[in-house]
Amino acid sequence: MTSGHVLLVEHEPVLRKSLARRLGEAGYEITPASGGAEALHLLEARHFDVVVCDLVMPEFEGLSLLRRVHDLGPDLPVILMCEEAHRRSASRAKAEGALDFLIKPIDVGSLERTMAHAMRRQRGRVTFRNRRGEELRMASFNATVAKNAFGRMLDTAHRQGAVVITKHDAPKAVLVSLDEFNALARAAESKLDTLSGEFDALLARMQTPRARAGMRAAFDATPRQFGKAAVAAARKRG
Repeated sequence: MTSGHVLLVEHEPVLRKSLARRLGEAGYEITPASGGAEALHLLEARHFDVVVCDLVMPEFEGLSLLRRVHDLGPDLPVILMCEEAHRRSASRAKAEGALDFLIKPIDVGSLERTMAHAMRRQRGRVTFRNRRGEELRMASFNATVAKNAFGRMLDTAHRQGAVVITKHDAPKAVLVSLDEFNALARAAESKLDTLSGEFDALLARMQTPRARAGMRAAFDATPRQFGKAAVAAARKRG
């Protein structure tokens, strides 16, 4: 069993091969991609737990890829790699939803710790049961992303039914679509109406002459009569 399936996007062949080897030794299943276009094709065809991506690539820079990744899977963790000169762009990408960024040359220990953090977050994702009774894992946005990219979060809630908002990786709030909210409200009303109907029917049965006579007989019965009635009822069920 692997620690998780990683899409590794790096245009430099030597670095891509080195990182793939080290992460493979750490127990991860690695699928390499040499650029953003190949990465998007793989993301549409397969499931991944984490994306590790170069921020600056010749044909498709990492910030654009981050946005496209989150269009396909808003809760998919993305770890970016960049040179020191691009630290500001990497910080902006983190504000837009990247899990973290690492400065080249990549410290493999830091990468493995960041990967472990991403996998813990994936395992801790919140589920909910939608109006069709299907149990789904909710897309997750941290509080900073929720504040800075509310429109994208709202679109995700509309498409998927609900999203969870986290702070320090702990669920803090849930945003549900109007359709899901109305379905939940109708479900509660339906249950209440059913219970009210059952109570009214039971009350009506208790008002019949036969039920009234039975209640009077029960109140007037001696302990011996209660005992005989209990034995008779047990034999009848038995």
